[in-house]
Amino acid sequence: MLNPGTYALADRAITTAINEAQSPILDLEGVTAVTIQARLAYGSGGTTAKVYVATSLDGGITWVDVACLAFGAAGAVKVVNVSGLTPRGTPAVPTDGALTDDTILDGILGDRLRARIVTTGTYANSIISVKAVVR
Repeated sequence: MLNPGTYALADRAITTAINEAQSPILDLEGVTAVTIQARLAYGSGGTTAKVYVATSLDGGITWVDVACLAFGAAGAVKVVNVSGLTPRGTPAVPTDGALTDDTILDGILGDRLRARIVTTGTYANSIISVKAVVR
């Protein structure tokens, strides 16, 4: 792997409903696994907050969700591990912000990662942070 380490995929205050892709982390050629931690520091308000972590195999033209971490109206931390070495028995259809809540998609890791944050409702004093440890 070219650039193993810990990366910040998102650190964003939430105030209004958003559906927003964050800037991708590039140059991750050779990544075999990624451990993702998402944290919602909850203030008040809001209904749902979801973090989708996606990878791309074609330079960022098509994104493939590899993890979805869903939150409600309370602070929480969620951690998942995604392996690029797990064989897939069936082809995966690329999705961008559509993976089922609290699931992962093993077997696919490209050379970049990004977070998409999707929230509903109006939040106050709330922050979503997403970290990825790649190896």
